[in-house]
Amino acid sequence: MPMSLAGSSKRGVTLLEMLIVVAIIAAIVSVSFPALTAGLAGVRLSSASGSVASFLTSALNNVDRREQAAAVLISPADNMLSVFTAASGDKPSTKLAMPAGVTIEGDEPRRFLLFPGGACPRIVVILKNEKGARRSIRIDPVTAVPKIERLA
Repeated sequence: MPMSLAGSSKRGVTLLEMLIVVAIIAAIVSVSFPALTAGLAGVRLSSASGSVASFLTSALNNVDRREQAAAVLISPADNMLSVFTAASGDKPSTKLAMPAGVTIEGDEPRRFLLFPGGACPRIVVILKNEKGARRSIRIDPVTAVPKIERLA
């Protein structure tokens, strides 16, 4: 029994339909990509700010707990924070490097001395990402609690 052409149905997608779908997907990706990269840069900056606050709090706690003075070095050129103690000598006892795309603002390295039972110095670290967003991490000299703020 011969098959008629009117009764047969072919399944599948044509090349033209597939090209249209690919073009729509490419347009959506090209529109959303800048927002995605800005979002990732913001997450990196937020994470780095929290890490700096935690690093400074840890340094303050170690000074009080071990009753041993320490120096915090904020080095914009190396893009890292370091803690030096008498036991560590000229090598830092702990270091915190900033993630890719996040930099410490400033030109000159800054040192802060921490003494057990002493007043906490007014430490301020300003971080910036590649999109231009900035965050300030301040250690309150009275309470020794870090505060993270967005800067305009």
